[in-house]
Amino acid sequence: MVLTLCEASVGSAACANVGTPIGLLVKLPVNLPVIDQFRAPSCKWCSGNRGIEYRTELGSIVTAAAGGIASFVGNVAGTNYVVIKTINTNDNLLVTHGRLQSLSIKSGAVIAVGQTIGRAGESLYIGVRANGQYIDPQQCAGLGSIGKPRAVLVAG
Repeated sequence: MVLTLCEASVGSAACANVGTPIGLLVKLPVNLPVIDQFRAPSCKWCSGNRGIEYRTELGSIVTAAAGGIASFVGNVAGTNYVVIKTINTNDNLLVTHGRLQSLSIKSGAVIAVGQTIGRAGESLYIGVRANGQYIDPQQCAGLGSIGKPRAVLVAG
């Protein structure tokens, strides 16, 4: 299976509470069940969910939700992550892809939206930070009126 990201979810985002609209290309999975929504923590160290978690098929190809520079590719406490620092934005945006079974890129690589970055574990985490503040990825995907994000798995 190949995780395909929805072309319709690309757009200019206006992320809540982070200032001016952000011209950012973010593609969220489409048709994958959300197993844990974004829940902003009440303080920097408080509990919450700082991104969105999707149920995936183990080993599915995961593609980048944003383009930029791979600022971190590696393992933290037994979990694989890819963090992409977007280019051409004024808001120091970092898009995190987590809970990956395997990684297929190196830190420092230039990554295009939709480029394969690894294989999925049992779930996929996507988080967005602007100027160090966690924000709801759905608010930064330019979803407009198309509704909830969807993912399509195709044989590949």
